[in-house]
Amino acid sequence: MKKQPTREKLLDITFEEVYKNGYSATSIDSILKIATVPKGSMYHHFKSKKELVLAMVNERLFPKMDEFFIFEIKDKKSVKESLRDTYSAMAKNRKLITYGCPLYRLMVELSPVDSDFDKLLSSKVIQMQNSLASMLQIGLDRGEFSNIEPIEMAKFILNATWGLLSLSPNLSSKKEFLKQSKIILQNLR
Repeated sequence: MKKQPTREKLLDITFEEVYKNGYSATSIDSILKIATVPKGSMYHHFKSKKELVLAMVNERLFPKMDEFFIFEIKDKKSVKESLRDTYSAMAKNRKLITYGCPLYRLMVELSPVDSDFDKLLSSKVIQMQNSLASMLQIGLDRGEFSNIEPIEMAKFILNATWGLLSLSPNLSSKKEFLKQSKIILQNLR
């Protein structure tokens, strides 16, 4: 097995630890222990925990969000069918259903208290809203539905989805997620 470079290892472990435990509950010491990396090696790549987590957001979290929230029309499907496929793929991701959306979790924890995180995380939310709104506009143009304002509906869909993903593990399941996602999509008429 090829040895993973230190920087990449730190980013991967930081993603997992912050995803499961949150920013505040994740310590540099716990990351270093799991990574089996000396503190000096971490500081060679990152000046602080904040810098490490900001890099992780850009290099690990944002690509994951693009995997989770696929806002594109595939195989000449309708917009609604494409969104159903996205929800179906999300429901198969046990970690996503159990721990929720990592972007949403970080936003709730850090946006109110740190402007650097707020700007960075908000930029991804806006990009996701715009991507979904473009998809919804295609549906409008095709006549798949009417009476929607694409950007407002995109905000509704994202917020409703994050609401579903923020339930405690006791209230969350693949079956319940799919059931509720159908209700979200019923708003597209």
